[in-house]
Amino acid sequence: MPAATVKEELAAKDAQRAGAKRATFDKLRSKKRAELEFTTTLTTTDGPEELSFLFRSMGSQAYDELITRHPPTTAQKAKNQSFNMDTFAPVLLSRVSAEPSLSVAEWTEIWTSEDWNQGEVSALFWTAVELCNRGLDVNPTGPVSG
Repeated sequence: MPAATVKEELAAKDAQRAGAKRATFDKLRSKKRAELEFTTTLTTTDGPEELSFLFRSMGSQAYDELITRHPPTTAQKAKNQSFNMDTFAPVLLSRVSAEPSLSVAEWTEIWTSEDWNQGEVSALFWTAVELCNRGLDVNPTGPVSG
């Protein structure tokens, strides 16, 4: 690596380190829930429409408890699934979808609808799962000690 590039990289890390504040309990406690706003195009009775969603993550304990309350069926266990997607997905979507705010019954109707295919409902579900499992963007600023 050329010396100028190494110096630039070190300068960038020094600037990042200088601008970072030390974490405190109050700062950690004041963290807002992760959110994801996205749009998708759906073909409705009025034709193609771009619709927006706002998903807001749930806490880790609540998420784990929700998975526990929706164990896989025997057939799903045979496929190494860790939850019953048919019951877990509508509940998770009802908890994560802030806009639109739909009930479990409404999400179940969408989940089981003949008009929604597996890829469409799965895309919404896995977006919710990913949001609830997304980690922090951790940027090392100093040497790793062992």
